[in-house]
Parts: sequence; C-alpha cells; structure tokens
Amino acid sequence: MKARILFTLSAVVLTTLATMQYAAPAQVQAQATMAATMAAPTAADFTPTALNKIVADLSDAVKGKVADPSQVRLAIVVNVLSPFWTAAAIGEQRASSELGAPVVFEAPDKNNSIASQQSILESLVTDQYAGVAFSAVDPASVVNVVKKGMADKTNFLIMDSDSPNSGRPVYFGLNNYNGGVLAAKAMLTALGDKCGKVYGFVGFITAQNAIDRIQGIKDTFKGTKCTLDNVLVDNGDPSKALSNAETAITTYPDAAGFIGLYSYNGPAIGQALKAAGKIGQIKLVSFDLEPGTIQQLKQSPSPVSAAIGQRVYYYGYLSTYILYSMAAIGKDATLKVLDPYLSGDKHDSIDAGADIVTPDTLPAYQQYLSSVGIKSQ
Repeated sequence: MKARILFTLSAVVLTTLATMQYAAPAQVQAQATMAATMAAPTAADFTPTALNKIVADLSDAVKGKVADPSQVRLAIVVNVLSPFWTAAAIGEQRASSELGAPVVFEAPDKNNSIASQQSILESLVTDQYAGVAFSAVDPASVVNVVKKGMADKTNFLIMDSDSPNSGRPVYFGLNNYNGGVLAAKAMLTALGDKCGKVYGFVGFITAQNAIDRIQGIKDTFKGTKCTLDNVLVDNGDPSKALSNAETAITTYPDAAGFIGLYSYNGPAIGQALKAAGKIGQIKLVSFDLEPGTIQQLKQSPSPVSAAIGQRVYYYGYLSTYILYSMAAIGKDATLKVLDPYLSGDKHDSIDAGADIVTPDTLPAYQQYLSSVGIKSQ
C-alpha cells in the first residue's frame, strides 16, 4: 500500500475552527456577496451559513453509525499544488478531527498533471479508500476510474472542477458558469462605458471549471463594448502565468482588462502590471483570494479591481463530511440528506456560491477568514 502523508493542525487552530456556529437557510444558492451594494460589510456577510447547515445535517445523520471511524479512510485530491488549496487542507483536517476519520491530501505532478491525477485516483481505488473527493484536471480522463471506483465501493465526490459524465453522484463547488458571469460583471463595472478588449489567463483549458467560466464571461459580454479576445494557457505553471501576463501587456497594447481565471493568475498579472507601470490602465479581475491577491488588494493603488472568492475551505471541510456520510449510511441515504440543497439541471450539484471582494471590503472579508482559522482561500 502506498504511503501517504496526513496533514496535521495545531490545537490552537482546531480550537479556533470549533467556534463556527451553524445557521439554517432553506437552500444553498449561487449568490455572491456583492461588494458594491454593501454599505458596511461585516464578517457575517461573508459567512456561508447554508453550507454550515449541510454539515450539521450530515453530522446528525451519521451520529453513532460507525463503530470505528478510524477505519474510514478518505482522500482529497486537488488539480494543482498551490496556496489556493491550503484552506481546503485546513478544512478537511478540521472535519477529520471532528469525525475521527483519517484523510489524506494529494496533488498531481504539474509536469504531467492529467496522467498523474489519474494515477493517484487509481491508486486510491486499489488501496480501497472509502471515499475520494477531487478537482478534475481533465473531465474526460477520469471517467473510467470514477466508474470503476464506484463499482469497487469507493465513493466519489467531485468538487471545484467537475466531470459531469463520470457518473459521480454529486458535484460540490462554485457554479463556474455563474463565476464567469460574476467576473465579467466585475470587469464591466471596473471599465465602465469604454470597455474594450479583455484577455483571460488560465491553467488548464480542458478543465470544466475553465470551460464554464470562459463561457460565462463570453455570454455576459454579449451586447456590450467588451470582448474576450483571447485566453492564455499556462498548464498550471505560475512562472508561465507571469510570462503570459508580461507577454500580453506588450502583445496587446490596446488591452482594457485582464481576468485571472485560476488562483495564481491574479497575483502574476498584478506583478506584471506593476512592473510595466500599467496599474489602473489595464483593469484586473482575479479569481480567488490566495495570499498574493490579498496583498495586492491592500496596495494603493491596487492592481486588482475585484476578486471572485470561492469557499475553498468548504471544499475540504464539507467534502469530507459528505464522503464520510456515504461510507457511514450509504450513498442513497446521504443524497436524501443533501436533497434540499441540490440544484442544477440534473439536481446533482451543491452550489458553494462566491464572494466578490474589493479593496474596500477586504477588511471584513479577512475578519471572516480569521473566524474559521484561515488566512486566504
């Protein structure tokens, strides 16, 4: 059996995380915390209370159902190793501590990410893990391993970037088309009437989250003076992301705006804009609130007009609860618990929603991050 590394947290962090309170709206919805409409946002405005309610419902459903939780081995597999996933690692370890089930955290080799992720998933199935949650680098490449794994009684959950044809029972994450719509609207707000040519930057062009975000941007720009003229791909390499941004600044002198579709794209673009003296001249909308983006939001002037913040912490925390529930009470019973929160054309998705964060609303957002024991996501 392949040796795996378990992430651990200090008792201080776990104590901080344990202070989260559960609230109960009726259904998870893909509504953003719109910074522009909030006069004085607080940490509570960024708290996804519906996601906490799902955790509470699952916790009640599995109580006393497993004789020895330490035998329920679970795994979180991400699409690329980056600071974006730190919050998810903290979330899954909090859930691991609460449930008593061991959880491993793995990432593919960036030089051969599709094949590497597929190999990791196959290994977890072979090692008879009870459940695996992962973000698909390429939706087609994982179809067979998910189907085989479920036939071999390994439960699967896909989060962040979907593989809708894999037969997975549920997807959890941002509705990425809506995320693209939010990014496009933030860019339209930043540019105003002049608008113009906008360029995107992404890690994996084949990933479902990238496909959906790009389509959301294109559809939202229809009928406006903005166009998405090109998308530059870096294959998950932050150094290539910086090079792409530098190249775009010189290659597209009429660029009005840049959209960083992956978490590390925003910091790379902001760095390039600052070096070229283009802050303010080319507007930047970033996905995610990883440390580099947070630091850039603090700068004056900030290169970032707005950032689309995913609930990455819950990609680890809630995903672990869902997988544990599938092992404890079965897939069908778990889906029954989740049913009030499911959405989408096939009623098989939990929309994590998103927050829109600007330099003005960053302090309240950071207060929220501190309340769950993380610094970025």
